[in-house]
Amino acid sequence: MIATIITYAIVLLFVLLWAYTSIPKFFKMKYFHDILGSQAIPKWSVPILTLLIPLLELSVVFMLLFPETRLLGLYFSFALMLIFTVYVSGIIFQVYERYPCPCGGMFKHMTWRKHLKVNIWLTGIALVGVLMMQFNLFK
Repeated sequence: MIATIITYAIVLLFVLLWAYTSIPKFFKMKYFHDILGSQAIPKWSVPILTLLIPLLELSVVFMLLFPETRLLGLYFSFALMLIFTVYVSGIIFQVYERYPCPCGGMFKHMTWRKHLKVNIWLTGIALVGVLMMQFNLFK
C-alpha cells in the first residue's frame, strides 16, 4: 500500500515536472531556440534539440499517464535527469569554454550548485520509481 502511494507520487512528480518544462517551450519555441543557441552544445544540434527536447519531455508525460507505458516513462525520466545532471555538473566544474545561460522557470532563481542538488535528488527519485515498478514493489 505505501509502496503504491510512493510510486504514484513519483509518477505525479515527473508528470508535473515534464509538463512544466515542456509546455512553455512549445509556446516560446523561438526563445527556446535562442536559449539553446547560447548553450555549450554544437550549433548544428540546436534546431534538432529545439524540437526534440520538448517533444521528448511531453512524450514522457504521456508515457507516465498510462499503466502500459509507465515504466518506460520512468526510465526516460531517469535518463533525462541523468543527462541534465551531467550537463549541470559540467557547468559547475567549468568543463565548457563559456558559461551557459540560466534555466527558466523555478530553476532560474537557483544557483548552479543548488540546481545540481535538485537534479541529483530528482535523478535518485526517478531511479527509485524505476526500481519499484521494475520489481513490482507497488502492487
